[in-house]
This record gives sequence, structure tokens and C-alpha cells, in this order.
Amino acid sequence: MKKKKKQYGGLMDSKFYRIYFIALAVSLIAIAIGMLWLNGVVRDYETAQPVHAAEVVAALFEDADYESIYAFDTSAQDISGGDEAFYVDSLNELSQGKAVAWRESFSSDPDERRYTVTLDGDKFATFTLVPSGETTGHGNRLWKLGSVTTHVALQGTEEAGDPAAAPYRVTVPAGFSVTVNGAVLTEADVVAPATSIYPEGFLPSGVTGPELVEYGFFSDEGEPRITVTDASGAAQTVSVDAENGYSYSCPIPEDEEAREQFSEAVLKLGERIAKYTVDDLARERIGIAPDSPAETILKKFSNSWAPSHKSTSVLNPQVSEFHVLSDDCITCHVSFDFVLTSRRQNDYTYPTSYTLCIVKRKGTGALYNIVFH
Repeated sequence: MKKKKKQYGGLMDSKFYRIYFIALAVSLIAIAIGMLWLNGVVRDYETAQPVHAAEVVAALFEDADYESIYAFDTSAQDISGGDEAFYVDSLNELSQGKAVAWRESFSSDPDERRYTVTLDGDKFATFTLVPSGETTGHGNRLWKLGSVTTHVALQGTEEAGDPAAAPYRVTVPAGFSVTVNGAVLTEADVVAPATSIYPEGFLPSGVTGPELVEYGFFSDEGEPRITVTDASGAAQTVSVDAENGYSYSCPIPEDEEAREQFSEAVLKLGERIAKYTVDDLARERIGIAPDSPAETILKKFSNSWAPSHKSTSVLNPQVSEFHVLSDDCITCHVSFDFVLTSRRQNDYTYPTSYTLCIVKRKGTGALYNIVFH
């Protein structure tokens, strides 16, 4: 009698392989669902970027749609005296045949995006975006047009003695004296009253910061001769805006002695903040003043964004705009390249800059407020 050979079933007859293939299928489905969700998150984030709203506003300038711009232009009244037709015709004539370009510019307000528009390279207008109050499905906030300001003085609007209609502007620290072509400017020439260089609420209660005043003026001598002196009569440096030859400014003098004394400590504070933003340092080790705006801001900061890395370093450190506001309060601007080095020795470099308000607490400096740039 012949012996029967033992029959072996297929893979699916094995309990182990049945469970294995089911688990594999579930995993692949989960991965596919996860990828779809992640792609949705990325698309949602990209859709909410302010540059998309900025492109819509910039298109108004590219298309010379000054009828639409008029309604948002904060300087329209000064330019045309409320005559919309004159405004539109004049700006069309001014911009005809010129190349329009735009780019993002600096704003110290985290709830504002600022953009500069140029004609053939000359500064023509500024527009801002602000949060619309709406968010995307994943909670990313959306942006809308805040304001438009055209930086022009049209022929026919230059009424004698009206600084708002003057083509020239000069911005100086409050309390400084300005002389143009030998004549001293007065309060009658002011077109923008004294304004703090810091956003509202940035400084501790009772502390006042430097302020800037803007004057408007005419010049019958072509390029104006401008001199600025501080309260003690010392001459100050005046510079012209490279993009707009009609705009001049005088910076607020720094406290150079204090900057040299405290720069190293301030840079170390800036580095600690940067390390916290990549989850390399506990918030408690930064040196934050208790119950301060900085504490609230950094508590809300999401520091899980950084790529995997084994070390950090700082390159090109700089401290600028250093001001001593009281015996217990200083402000300054800190900037550097923050470098993350991976285990494979790949470097990720992030240009980093902060405006800091530092107060004295128990004899040492503590971070009171911060603006990310």
C-alpha cells in the first residue's frame, strides 16, 4: 500500500499569515488616511499665508485700479481734497508706463503685515494686512486689507502752508530741532504727531519710550538742506530713503555706553530664547519676569517645529537700537543666525531677530516683553 503524502495548505491557511496580512492592510489604510490628513493640514496652512491676500492687493496696483484703491487710501484726502476723479486720473498719469513691484517690509506688530509698492524702483505706496477675524478649518487665521497709503503729492494740491500737501517728509525723535534751507520747522509743520516706536503695551506701566515726529515741508531750492540737532544742540545724522528721495529721517540715538556694557548679557538672553523656541531649553531657564507679557507670549509659543538636531550655535550676533528708558528698564534689538546641527552634521540656519524689553528684578535683568521679527 502506498503511503499518502502530507498535503500543505497555502499561506492564507496559516493563522499567523492571516493575522499578519490583515494587520498589514489596516496599517496601509491608516497610513493612507494619515497622509490625506497631513496633506490637508499642509494645504490649509499654505492657503492661510498672508502672501495670498497681499497678491490680491498688489494686483490693484499692477492693474492701476485706483478706483478701488481710493476707498482704502489714508492719504487720499490730502492728495486730492476728496475729489476721487482727480485722484484716479492723477495716479494713472503718474504711474503710466512704469514698472510696478512690491515686497514685504518690516512691521513691529505681530498682528500686521506691511508691504511696499514701488514704481520703477521708487517708493510709491504702502499697504498693510490685518487678521480678518476668520480662520481656516484647521484654525489658521486669515488676512484682509488693513490700509493703503500712497506716498505722493500731486500737482495742484500743494497749498502754501499746508504741510500735509508737501512733497517732502522728515521724521525725527520728539524734542529734536529741524532746519530746512535755513528755516526752523515748527509745530505748524507737523503732519504726524509724536508716536512711540514701540507697539502699545510693550513697555511696563509708567515707562515711556522714545517717540518720533514727522514733518512735511516744501523746498524751492531743489534738494533740501536739512539739519537736525538734539535737545542739547548736538548735530545729528540725517539720511534719505533710498527708495523715496522725498523722505528723510534721523534715528533715535542709542545709549552706546550701556550697549557695550550689556551686549554680552543681552545676546545670551536672545540665545536662550532661541533655544527655547526649538525645545532645547526649559522656559523657566530663560529668565522671564513673572506675570509679564513675555511669559504669556512664550507660554503660547509652539516649539515643536524644529528639525531633529544634536546641537545649536549662534553666528553674526548683533545688538542695536539700545535704549535705557529708566533705571530699571532697557530695550534693544537682537539679531543673529541661529544654526541647528543634525547628527549627520547638516546645518539648518535660521535668521533670527527679537526686540526685547528687559526690566530689573531682584538685582538682575529679566525679560518683560518680546516682539518676534
